[in-house]
Amino acid sequence: MECDVSDLVPVAGQHVLRGVAYAPDELDPAAPPAVVWCLSGGRCTIDYFDLRVEGLDGYSMVRDLTDRGVLVVSLDHLGLGVSSRLDDVCVVTPRVAAATHDHAVRVLSARLRDGDLVDDLPPIAPAQLIGLGHSMGGMVIVVEQARHDTFDAIVVLGHGADGTWAALTDDERLLMDLPDAERDRAMVELARVRARGLPPETARRAPAGSFFEADVPRAVKRAFGAQRTELLFSCALSTMVPGHTDAEKGSVSVPVLLAFGDHDLTDDFEANAARYRASKDVTLFVLPGSAHCHNQAETRALLWARIAAWIGALPT
Repeated sequence: MECDVSDLVPVAGQHVLRGVAYAPDELDPAAPPAVVWCLSGGRCTIDYFDLRVEGLDGYSMVRDLTDRGVLVVSLDHLGLGVSSRLDDVCVVTPRVAAATHDHAVRVLSARLRDGDLVDDLPPIAPAQLIGLGHSMGGMVIVVEQARHDTFDAIVVLGHGADGTWAALTDDERLLMDLPDAERDRAMVELARVRARGLPPETARRAPAGSFFEADVPRAVKRAFGAQRTELLFSCALSTMVPGHTDAEKGSVSVPVLLAFGDHDLTDDFEANAARYRASKDVTLFVLPGSAHCHNQAETRALLWARIAAWIGALPT
């Protein structure tokens, strides 16, 4: 699938979001499914949600969800994966990423209702539209919901608001003191500095074990590495600034499922849930035996079952 988003990108040219729709084997038009719209995290593509591991089965979240009757649509961020490329990915701020994804969700949902999304899918009026994002993708889903009211509910996986203060430069630490319009412009310029490469003393790696627990097989780590792509530096920088999207989190009013691994990049789970002040339905789930990359954890099926059960309990 693809959707033209050129009018929402601050540089000239044709810009397209592309991705894949995954449908259950059987669809009953009289009982339409929920549709989950997935956005991956930093340096990841749609394959993060549909990981193929040589010699091992059971690492595809989207196929697990379709087996449970959910229709899933996964789109690559603008500039990455199968979506159209950009000479300067730093122009893709959280607001640009959110606006382009919102437009694609609305256009492709209309095509789904008309029976014109992909071959062999009948017309479907979705029971709910669910936004689901992992890490940086979770941040984009939050901004999208706050600014565009795209979804009936959202699932935010592994995205907190702690930031990484120690990894920021002095200039980056000033971002929160700027008005919104100035902040976006400044973030793009600072992201370009990062894209050119920072001095070694400003680089900071996550602690060992933050992304994978020790029991994750090597073949799984290799498959994860094979799907990695370029970084959206402006979006990534926004996740590093503590509290950068707190205003957006505080204005989300739809149901929220917030999930972390028990050895994730943050352990301040309750405080992160409390940031969703406007929602009257916030569910916090902590996946045992998981670091930041939940879909590769040995306990991943517990998370997928929790997501499916939570979607099934949403009002229609």
